[in-house]
Amino acid sequence: MSQHRLIPAGELAKSEIRLIDIDGRSLLLVNGESGPTLVDRICPHAGGDLSKGSVVGNRIRCPTHSYLFNLETGSCPLGRREGWGPLRVYDLIESDGYLCVETTEL
Repeated sequence: MSQHRLIPAGELAKSEIRLIDIDGRSLLLVNGESGPTLVDRICPHAGGDLSKGSVVGNRIRCPTHSYLFNLETGSCPLGRREGWGPLRVYDLIESDGYLCVETTEL
């Protein structure tokens, strides 16, 4: 399997949200309380740009409607109730000192 290197492990500051472009796809590296997570940039609710959001514990807050998405599961309690899906969360791997994602995940 092929991996895409993102950034050196440990480089992401606490509560940082960093835009990552992989082959024209905009994703976000988000450093929540349980460590770095890779997620989609666009909110599944109304298309808000999560890169302009904020980190709250282990959740990311969408700037459009203030919905909170769990950075481990992508879930949002309001999403289940209103019938829209979770935020996509990708598995990160640490390899040779870098945070990486399997290309098959993308």
